[in-house]
Amino acid sequence: MSDFGLLGSSGAFKANLLELRKRRQDIIAANIANADTPGYKARRLSFEEELSKTLPRGDELPMRRSMAGHMPTPFELEDGEIQEVETAIPKGDMNSVDLEQEMSRQTANQLLYNYAVQSLSGQIKKLKMVIDGQ
Repeated sequence: MSDFGLLGSSGAFKANLLELRKRRQDIIAANIANADTPGYKARRLSFEEELSKTLPRGDELPMRRSMAGHMPTPFELEDGEIQEVETAIPKGDMNSVDLEQEMSRQTANQLLYNYAVQSLSGQIKKLKMVIDGQ
């Protein structure tokens, strides 16, 4: 993860969220690409619950990691949990990809990714305005 020193912990949180959303998008795209592959098991990436556990409580001081070998700082969740969908769609080929559900998940994930990009972009713009003295 990049160092977001000027953007603070919220910038680090948003950057981590973007990486996880991109990873989820890649998994959904793989599911869609394999919709007709016999025996393929659709996969899901879940991370929201674990990511929410990394949020600091109001009484905690922020931590900073100066070396990659140190314990991760809050907001760093490098992996989510990948699960396979075992329930096969009744097509007779043991494939568990439901194309309509995958397309719906892809759209929802893309919207949330775009929202996170706009939020991080707005934060960077505000910081630039402060630096420029506007």
